[in-house]
Amino acid sequence: MQIQLSKIALAAALAAALSPAAIAQTALPMDGAVQGELTRESERVTTNDYFLDSYTITGNAGDRVAISMQAEFDTLLEVGRTVGGEFQQMFVDDDGGDGLNSRLVFTFPETGTFTVRARTFGADTVGDYTIEVSELAPPPPPPPPIRIRAGRTADGRLTMDSPTYSSDNYGGMDRHYALYELRGRAGDTRVVTLRSADFDAFLEIGGLTPLGFAVVESNDDGAANDDEESLGLDSRLTVTFQQSGMLLIRATTLGGGATGAYSLSVE
Repeated sequence: MQIQLSKIALAAALAAALSPAAIAQTALPMDGAVQGELTRESERVTTNDYFLDSYTITGNAGDRVAISMQAEFDTLLEVGRTVGGEFQQMFVDDDGGDGLNSRLVFTFPETGTFTVRARTFGADTVGDYTIEVSELAPPPPPPPPIRIRAGRTADGRLTMDSPTYSSDNYGGMDRHYALYELRGRAGDTRVVTLRSADFDAFLEIGGLTPLGFAVVESNDDGAANDDEESLGLDSRLTVTFQQSGMLLIRATTLGGGATGAYSLSVE
């Protein structure tokens, strides 16, 4: 049974509600680890007892780091900006590490200081944890697109090693993706569906230009208008080839840094 409100969506919905008491933020070292402990006196989300510690991380535009959190409890990592005393979430990860541990890859969108929140996923949970930052090399060029035909389903997995991009207008930054190639004749109509139980799916169809991937159509929840059924966290697009040739399908996530298994089908 698919759960429409994912764990990460629940965590994001609660992220803005903080306790009024501010706790001094410790700077995270590059290529280093910090030991911490969440207690009942820690900063917390006030709607429930979700305890957290806040840290800062500083880098230059384009710097790329992996941030991980390990503990005996179910962890959750958030990266964002603190503006006017309020935390504004940009990236979140629940189980990107081993087991219930968290790990996300963060590319600095600009030079400056960002906030990292190390917290519990479950309410009323406390304990020791380790948070570690590792500098990463620039990502390799993305692999060539995978060929997919009408009537086929491709199963795949987005991981921390999958290529990433950042949207200019909708969705999170550093979104992992897989690229597929679909060929057709002028007038052919295809229905493309992206499903995942691990992340909020997002579909884009377009083509490559000298400036990169150009989006022609995109979809978040399957409903293009009020007459179409919503697919919850899955995505669907209907596309008609205006001329014979090739279209590219970008199977990705709505939120930045999300990972997990998916299936892509073309009908």
